[in-house]
Amino acid sequence: MSAVLLIVIPLLMAFLSILSKKVAPYLLLLTSFASFASLIVDVLPLETITIGGFASPYGIELVFDKYSLFSLLLVDGLFLLVVLTVWFKQKKMASILLVALAGLNGLLLTGDLFNLFVFLEITAISAYLISTTNKQPVHTFHYVVAGTVGSSLYLLGLILLYNMTGTLNMSDMATRLVGVNQMAVALPFLLMFIGLGVEAKLMPFSSWIKGVLGHADSFSGPMIAGVYAAASLFVFGRLLDNVFVISDSLNLVILLSLSLSILAGEAMAYSSTKVREILLFSSVAQAGIAILAFMQGYTEFAMLFVALNASSKVVLFMIFGSVAKQLGTDKVSDMSGLFVNHKWTGFGVTAIILSLLGLPLFVGFTVKLGLLLSLFEDQNILFIAIILISSVVEGVYFIKLLVELWISDKAPKVRISCQFALIAVLVGLVLIALGLYWQPVEQFVDQYLYLRGGWF
Repeated sequence: MSAVLLIVIPLLMAFLSILSKKVAPYLLLLTSFASFASLIVDVLPLETITIGGFASPYGIELVFDKYSLFSLLLVDGLFLLVVLTVWFKQKKMASILLVALAGLNGLLLTGDLFNLFVFLEITAISAYLISTTNKQPVHTFHYVVAGTVGSSLYLLGLILLYNMTGTLNMSDMATRLVGVNQMAVALPFLLMFIGLGVEAKLMPFSSWIKGVLGHADSFSGPMIAGVYAAASLFVFGRLLDNVFVISDSLNLVILLSLSLSILAGEAMAYSSTKVREILLFSSVAQAGIAILAFMQGYTEFAMLFVALNASSKVVLFMIFGSVAKQLGTDKVSDMSGLFVNHKWTGFGVTAIILSLLGLPLFVGFTVKLGLLLSLFEDQNILFIAIILISSVVEGVYFIKLLVELWISDKAPKVRISCQFALIAVLVGLVLIALGLYWQPVEQFVDQYLYLRGGWF
């Protein structure tokens, strides 16, 4: 079997699903499961695949290495989790989700910058349609405008790079950029950085998120804030580690921009009184930290950080999106005492949030501590200060939220499905287990996922 099937089969199933609306949900479920299972059982060999009959760098290239494998396992696994919760309720979305799966897999596999643009467009169009389930057409329109501008800037930057290097292949471009004046690369890099930053939810390129994720339901929220966000950050990681060599002056500009994005995201989350806004602004800050880690070369910790944040936000948006729909509001005061009558869900959500904060006994502590120790060894004081400030502010608003949800004289009368409660509990237990038994897990991952001596 070939990794090409991770793109081809979802596209084929999307076409077949159009022929029968009754069969479409089952095709979606089967394809999502098959895609994730094929990664688990190791039937797809790690290889670089050239398509179109032309040798690299002229042919279309797909790169299925350990980095792609880790990224696909996370994204396809979270995609399957969301599908399992909505696959029959969102029957009309089956074809769209199949196209989205093909696009997401393409983003993580492609070794060609133009095909990356093509898959960005495929996933973006799917995301716009997914956001329509919020029934907020104005905010969806803002998302479309922001996404269109972002993709246009990415394409413009790519055109400039192609004019400089004469290639679109990532590995070939990385080789040719070595001899190019780094200042000349600054403009195309910034254009592509901004374009990708729209989907990765970086400030100030994320003006659309408050409208879309601030009104997200239990379907669109997990998909956009979790699955799509993870894929976008992994694309950033691939480009920053494999393609671009950034000059010191440009590196400083980007670092300052990301630092402001992190601090602004945390400040806005702290000042918000709505649960979904707290989650989405927290995601903005976490995205900035992940990209900073990629830029500084801490690829392993950046990938683990993305995995932790994406899996957590999938569950949190799933639960709070469902509750907000029933209450007609997501104000913290209106959800006060939510966990009094839903203790199992409360246990899972609490474990997830405490792991996000990086408290001991949770896997988030292991990831953040490892990143901080690496930064300390490299004497990267600025980055350490940013992470610590971010963690303190995040700790304050998340602890306040948990106290409000657990302690109250009144409890909102809502129903949280057993399915959502079970997911929250299982994810919470996994985060605790990973935190307690990290060393054996790390050994397993080193053996089956990581390339010894490097990630790529």
